[in-house]
Formats: sequence, structure tokens, C-alpha cells
Amino acid sequence: MDCCLWQWRLGTKPQKLVSAKELVNLYIDICDQILLDKNLNHNNKYLFFSTLEQSIDYFAIYLHSELNFNISNFHDLNFYAKWKVLSNDAALTNIIKREMSDDGFLSDILLAKDKLLIPINTSIIASNDSINLKKLNLILDKYKSFILLLRKTIEEC
Repeated sequence: MDCCLWQWRLGTKPQKLVSAKELVNLYIDICDQILLDKNLNHNNKYLFFSTLEQSIDYFAIYLHSELNFNISNFHDLNFYAKWKVLSNDAALTNIIKREMSDDGFLSDILLAKDKLLIPINTSIIASNDSINLKKLNLILDKYKSFILLLRKTIEEC
């Protein structure tokens, strides 16, 4: 799969509609819209994580193409595996590995998704559903900071 959306018309060459960089921002905007909704149910949480993963995936694709990495089968990897591969680059390793650690947003996403799969125990007073609006906003804010830092790093390289 290419890093852009393409449009095919009968008898013409495909036309590039949206670049990976624009898709990153589009998916972030969708995440923001999901969090603005006061009804944050289970489906909206799944939708938030799916959209966030798409943004993260397209950001990895954008970096891959921007830095001219020659990594085979890069587009076939999931979002987390792409970032593991990108973390091998000397200029990006410290930034990416920090976000893959226990305090980083990538590990926060994986933990939160695991919690979504565990059924909520309603028989106890304190619920085990700790994925609330504050947690989702925190993850999204960490991701936005990560994007800014990496884009500034790329501009300097």
C-alpha cells in the first residue's frame, strides 16, 4: 500500500489526493472530535484508538519516505513494529525509544487497548474501567508533542 490516497479514473493515471503527512493531521483531528463528544462509550473508545493508530501508522510512513529509509516490507508492518524499525535510526532512537518505554504514549496505547478488552466488573464499587476522557486526552497530547519533536528533529537533519 502506498503512503497516500489515490484516485483512479477510467483510462487515466492515478492521481495523488492526500499525502501521509496530511493524513496524520486528519486522523488527529478526528481523535480530537471524538474526545469532544460528551458520550464517551466503549465504541467511541475503540474508534479513538483505531483512529489514533492510523495517525501513528501514517506518521511512520511519512518518516520512512521523508528520510529515504530503504526498509523492505515496511508497509506490511503494524504501527508498533514500524516504530520499532524506525527506532534503529541513530537520529531518532532516543526520541522513539522513550515513547516505547513504560512512560511513553505507545505503551499507554497498548495498555489501554488491553483494558478495553477486559470486561468491566460492576460488582465492585471502584470500577476497573480506568480509561476515561482524561487518560485519552493525555495520550493524544503526548502523541502531539512527539510529532512536533520529531518534525523539528527532521528539519534540523
